Amino acid sequence: MRVMLRNPFLKTLRDTRRALVWWALGLIGMAAMMIAVYPTVRDNPDLNRMVEDYPEVLKAFIAFGGDLDYVSGAGYLGSELFSFMVPLLLMIAAIGAGARAIAGEEERRTLDLLLANPISRRRLVVEKLGALAAEISFLGVVLWLSLLVGVEAVGMHISAGHLAAATTSAALLAVAYGAIALLVGAATGRRGVAIGVAGSAGVAAYLVSSLAALVDFLEPVSRTSPFYHYVASDPLREGLAPEHVTFLLALALVAAVLSVLAFERRDLAA
Repeated sequence: MRVMLRNPFLKTLRDTRRALVWWALGLIGMAAMMIAVYPTVRDNPDLNRMVEDYPEVLKAFIAFGGDLDYVSGAGYLGSELFSFMVPLLLMIAAIGAGARAIAGEEERRTLDLLLANPISRRRLVVEKLGALAAEISFLGVVLWLSLLVGVEAVGMHISAGHLAAATTSAALLAVAYGAIALLVGAATGRRGVAIGVAGSAGVAAYLVSSLAALVDFLEPVSRTSPFYHYVASDPLREGLAPEHVTFLLALALVAAVLSVLAFERRDLAA
């Protein structure tokens, strides 16, 4: 246990290992269920005509990067999984991890035990963020493998590379919001506030990105939304684009730097 306290990265992974197993099983089950339905959708072209009659606002919410083509493999997975469910679940996991990273330790009164070891505040924040990224990466790989097996089984004709691109984009988005939760938690020491701020920021960014095509004044603002950079390259069909990956990585990095600064300046005795 003493060794674990001296290594916040390993301690965090050890503390969350059971939750990660349940998260992984949930993602596998979700992927399997959605893919199992696809043959019925593929064999019913009338669905595409029905989708074409949807209100534009609804299309804006359920499309994923490209056109809303419900009966193609990429269109189906984009609408059913990657437009909402996948980023939502990974963001919930990441925001929870980010909020627990510093604020959770502080509320459980275990932060003093960690800092009683020869560990600087900067190292603690960095290793906590590293553990968050490792957790989301693990879930992303689990999801990718589940989808890869499923699309091969039902003939959805999506390459492993494009599946990896979509999953990676979702994981990067989640890590960025997890880093925001870590920042708020490091600055305030309150886990609930960290979850609320990061979650609200995610909802606002999702709405701005989804409604930009329908509301003119949101169009320029949407380019600053992490959700825009999550979907803009149409990763299920075209793969990742460096500029969008860079934006999400930069957002996580800026939040990490600010987390270090905020935590180092806090008076924990107050």
